[in-house]
Amino acid sequence: MPPIPGTFGVWQVRRDRAAPLGYVLSRHELGGIVYHCYAHGRDDAGGRPWLRREDSLNSAVAWMIQHEAELSALTGRLHPEPEEWPS
Repeated sequence: MPPIPGTFGVWQVRRDRAAPLGYVLSRHELGGIVYHCYAHGRDDAGGRPWLRREDSLNSAVAWMIQHEAELSALTGRLHPEPEEWPS
């Protein structure tokens, strides 16, 4: 789900609105685009924990879905997100 309809760059990965798994952020690196996976929640410093980097959006989302149990456990140890994700 992109943050604002019609835009690209950050996607929230979730099976349902109540339990997001995390976020995928696209970045230009080394002449191409890569996709960084972040947890849903904030660490003690206020940032979202970085999880891994993938070469495609599909790979990033697939990895997050495959690791849903670990991501849900991690989210339970993090501080809540301060902002609501746009509907």
